[in-house]
Amino acid sequence: MTKFILVLYLCSMVTGQCPSSHYAGFQFNTHYDCVINGYGLAQQTFKRLTEDEEFDVTLLETNKMVVKFECKELNIIVPKPKPKVPA
Repeated sequence: MTKFILVLYLCSMVTGQCPSSHYAGFQFNTHYDCVINGYGLAQQTFKRLTEDEEFDVTLLETNKMVVKFECKELNIIVPKPKPKVPA
């Protein structure tokens, strides 16, 4: 069974570095669903950055900050049931 988790990255287009990543805590059954939700969550996260005292619009502009995302594939292995031992 395959699942996908959404990972967000805060990146600077000036340096090309993405020093911060965050597992969004969302799990999806398909890559498509993960991507659709990733775009929306990345936009919401970027808008909320200025609510944090660490970020202001000037800092975001100067460093050309963006929120990128990745849908990381998880291969979940479901163990087979143990055989019953006769009594």
